Amino acid sequence: MIRRLLIATSLVLALAACAADESADKDAVSAAVSTVPLQQGSLPETIMAYGTAGPAADAAQVLSIQAAGRVTRWEVTPGASVKRGQHLLSFALAPAAVAAYQQALGARTLAEAQRAHTAQLMAQQLATRDQLDQADKALQDAQSNLDALVEQQGRAPVIELTAPFDGIVATVDAAQGDVLQPGAALLSLQRGDGLVVTVGVERQLMARVQAGAHATLSPLDATAPMHGAVRRVARALNPHTHQVDVEVVPDGALVAGEGFRADIVIGQWQGWLLPRDAVQGGEADRHVFQVADGKAVRVPVRVLGESDSVSVASGALDPHRPLVTVGATQLDDGMAVRTAAGARP
Repeated sequence: MIRRLLIATSLVLALAACAADESADKDAVSAAVSTVPLQQGSLPETIMAYGTAGPAADAAQVLSIQAAGRVTRWEVTPGASVKRGQHLLSFALAPAAVAAYQQALGARTLAEAQRAHTAQLMAQQLATRDQLDQADKALQDAQSNLDALVEQQGRAPVIELTAPFDGIVATVDAAQGDVLQPGAALLSLQRGDGLVVTVGVERQLMARVQAGAHATLSPLDATAPMHGAVRRVARALNPHTHQVDVEVVPDGALVAGEGFRADIVIGQWQGWLLPRDAVQGGEADRHVFQVADGKAVRVPVRVLGESDSVSVASGALDPHRPLVTVGATQLDDGMAVRTAAGARP
């Protein structure tokens, strides 16, 4: 009997010892993690678009004169660089164009004289207000006709055409001595700063892309990126790409035909700035872990936007609790944690 009692007592003590060891092992389970202080801030909201370097839509300009005549002297050739105001060519107006100007000038002079005479007669009560109004109308018409001719062909029989901007002569479209009709192309100029990166964005994003917006241009051949700014947003879809063309002017030199990825800033995300390795879970279950009293606390978050290394998120985070980064993948809610150095946070 005594022997059986001793055996039973030994078994009870052994089981108690095992239970104590298991409890101690359970309490000892913890995960090594790294933490960082939590902070708020902003991150640029960007859209990504692809395109190529080439002339801007308004980079080339065809120069012409709205009067008949002929080029009497060329001062430039195709490929020549020109400065704004530089003389390009001499254009002699056709005799009919010169005669039209002289006739318009004479008509304006005659209308002025008739108006002055009618005003004098009216002062002597020899003309009516209606007659003076008619004289005023005739003078206005004569002046408008003269102004239109001056706008088209100037006042001199020979027009000295100058460059409207710095650029390169792309084409020469008329030969010296050729008789040309009004509006005939004389030459085309390419702007010196005419190369831009034209990218395509989706129709629904058109209103969010603004002229002047900052952009980062990354060449597809993996060379160093450059900065740029949006200069123009088209108001019609490109018939070939069915996207909206956006022109970005870079702060560096371009090579025509070079491919680029453009990251265009369209706003700012505001929220918690979280290292991307701190955010766990799928799209419907994003969460992070903070540390409170040596244990992991799981906090749901909603990711607003991301960069290569940082996520901007909203959520009920405690700004006084450290955020777990390295080691977050092995955590469960309530698990004991320790820093990589071995001390509990």
